[in-house]
Amino acid sequence: MNHSACHRWWLSVLILAALLPTSLFADHIVGGEFQYELLGYKNDDPSTGILRYRITINMYRDCIGAGAWFDGNDPRATREVPSADGHISIYNGDNYYIRQRAITLDRFETVPINLGNPCLVITEPICQEIGIYTFIQELPISEETYTFVYQRCCRNESIRNLLNPRQIGATYFIRITPEAQRWLSSSPEFNIDPPIAICIDEPFQIDLGATDQDGDSLVYRFCDPRLGGGTDGGPNTGFVTATYFDDIVPLEESPYPYEAVPWVGPRYSVDDQLGVGSTLELDPATGQLSGLPIYPGTHVLGVCVEEWSRGPNPVMISETKREFQLNVARCGNTVNADLLETEIDEQGRFFIRQCGPGPNTIINESTLQQSISSYDWEMIGPGGQLITATSRDFATNIQEIGVYEGVMLLNRNTFADNCKDTARFLLGVYPAVEAKFSSTTVVCDPLPIAFTNESLAVGGQRITSHEWDFGDDSPAARSIEPRHQYRAPGSFTASLLVTDENGCQDEISAPVDYFPAPRTIILDPPDAFGCAPYENRFVNRSIPIDDTYEFEWRFGDGLTSDERDPLHTYQEVGTYDVYLAITSPRGCFVDTTFRELVDVRGSPQADFVFSPEQPSNIFPDVNILDRSTGATSQRYDIADRAGNAIFSAPGPDILYRLRDTSTLRVTQVVTHPSGCRDTLSKDIRLYLKNSFSAPNAFTPNGDGLNDSWRPVGIWEGASDYQLRIWNRWGEMIYSTTTFEEAWDGTYRGSNSPAGGYLWDVVFTNAEGNPEAFKGSMVLIR
Repeated sequence: MNHSACHRWWLSVLILAALLPTSLFADHIVGGEFQYELLGYKNDDPSTGILRYRITINMYRDCIGAGAWFDGNDPRATREVPSADGHISIYNGDNYYIRQRAITLDRFETVPINLGNPCLVITEPICQEIGIYTFIQELPISEETYTFVYQRCCRNESIRNLLNPRQIGATYFIRITPEAQRWLSSSPEFNIDPPIAICIDEPFQIDLGATDQDGDSLVYRFCDPRLGGGTDGGPNTGFVTATYFDDIVPLEESPYPYEAVPWVGPRYSVDDQLGVGSTLELDPATGQLSGLPIYPGTHVLGVCVEEWSRGPNPVMISETKREFQLNVARCGNTVNADLLETEIDEQGRFFIRQCGPGPNTIINESTLQQSISSYDWEMIGPGGQLITATSRDFATNIQEIGVYEGVMLLNRNTFADNCKDTARFLLGVYPAVEAKFSSTTVVCDPLPIAFTNESLAVGGQRITSHEWDFGDDSPAARSIEPRHQYRAPGSFTASLLVTDENGCQDEISAPVDYFPAPRTIILDPPDAFGCAPYENRFVNRSIPIDDTYEFEWRFGDGLTSDERDPLHTYQEVGTYDVYLAITSPRGCFVDTTFRELVDVRGSPQADFVFSPEQPSNIFPDVNILDRSTGATSQRYDIADRAGNAIFSAPGPDILYRLRDTSTLRVTQVVTHPSGCRDTLSKDIRLYLKNSFSAPNAFTPNGDGLNDSWRPVGIWEGASDYQLRIWNRWGEMIYSTTTFEEAWDGTYRGSNSPAGGYLWDVVFTNAEGNPEAFKGSMVLIR
């Protein structure tokens, strides 16, 4: 293709790519490979001349971002994120055998991240899925090669080793040659999924080997990824010449051969797919891919497996091509040699102190364990003896005092230097030190306990520190032989930690029982005064005591208690002696009688009455009359419901006028000659009362005297009032619902005749109860 034609082709692809929907682009498909398995002749009959193959297509999809799903009915597809129809083309020679062979996604799964280096972890988001398609295809034996091909445009625009990746497509194919048909051969099958990520500036080794079920020889080599998709690319470009939009999802894939991808030269080529300066090697016999990348980013790689027959004149039977997308990312190292040490010396060595000859284990804290495949320990022991081990922790049994140097190596034989790490250490074996002590025994007298230090330095070394813990939350003591006063009884665990001049330590603990009796019994309060009935809490302040001790109380009124701090009520007036005996858990006994400890005085009893019991608006004055006993003075305090004081006056009796219907609280405070007091509160309120009376005659003659008639009374708080008047013939001639409205002696504008009339009245009184009255009266003219 000349320069001008090439320019026009790139421009046309760019324009078409801009016009077509994003969902049709195959940039989410980042790699793929075909393989075939011969199942035998059709109907197991060689005479048919038809071979049956199981065709498998492995397609690799980038699952980072919002790209389309796999072609061929991906079950996760939606209208917004579709799954394009899946199909391939099958050629026999240069001619179509099947123009469009539908394929359907069988299953998909996540591709594991294999960095080719066990001691690294990826620090960037990486994700690929493998979509697997399988189908059975029958093919007549032919002297021509069958080509199975899948083409799509375009590639991931982040690819850095190809020119214009967003504008070029991919071709994944496999060819069943006449030799493969004659040899009744199946293609090799890759052992594992391709790597999807490796680490920049770190070595890697990854198995890209395959297995051939026929036992043929396999040879591995790098090969060019192939172009695919496009429109009217001209001869030998790998594109279909078409007048329809057939470049993104071709209706018909193009025939073999297929053009190699355009590498970003001169840095990248088929032999430098990770770039000049990076190391990339493929073992031709095993398929092991190894190297050290120096350029970050996304790269496309191509690997081919040639299948050769065995024998003196080998023939190439088939070639299987794998194309995959590899991300060179930044990673973190995971291996770090670390030991549980006493300290680290100035040369950076771990120093482990062993106190006393004999068995010892050096604890290995190296990380991460899943990245460590081997441990190698070497230490020069007594007399220059080499002590070795391959376990994670290092067990020794050295009987001679001394300092011994050693080393621990991680992943000693790995290919990757970053997987290796070393810890150098010193094991110091020193004479043992033994902590030991004894203590005095306290029985009944609460004396301090004396601790005697009996610690021993086995090798004659100097003991430099003693640290005592008495087990009672008191501060630690650092004297050699301390005395300690316990403030409470109990069974304590005392301990002694000793340290010698070599830094060796030993600790011992021993029980210390402390259950003496108190020297003096102390009560709170020291004396008690109150008014009968008098309730007093006796608080036992004696030291040392707790709830394991026995207590015997005698309160002087014939009653007793065995509680530590009893609550007791005296019902009668008098002065009482109180006795208390205390017995410790060890049987130590002490007792005391407190003479005239409790003084119980006489008490008045408050009481009063109201007269009347229900004062009303008619009679609002209430007498508050004293009914208390044993009191020499009385006082009354009156307050509203909110507690606000309204009135206060001395007794014994008082008169108080109620001014409204709100409830008041009356409190009487009375005092006994002993000074004891009592109080009593009662509520009082003003009750509303209604009165009723009716005149028996009236004279409506206009002289201003008795000119109208109505009932009279006190109506405060009453409601639902009704007055009715009837003449002698039973005709109602007047009615009203207003208390103050009166009958003027007329009916329908005319004077009613003199004579007798009947009336009735109903209303609801202030207490909410109905009342009714009726009677007669005389109209006089």
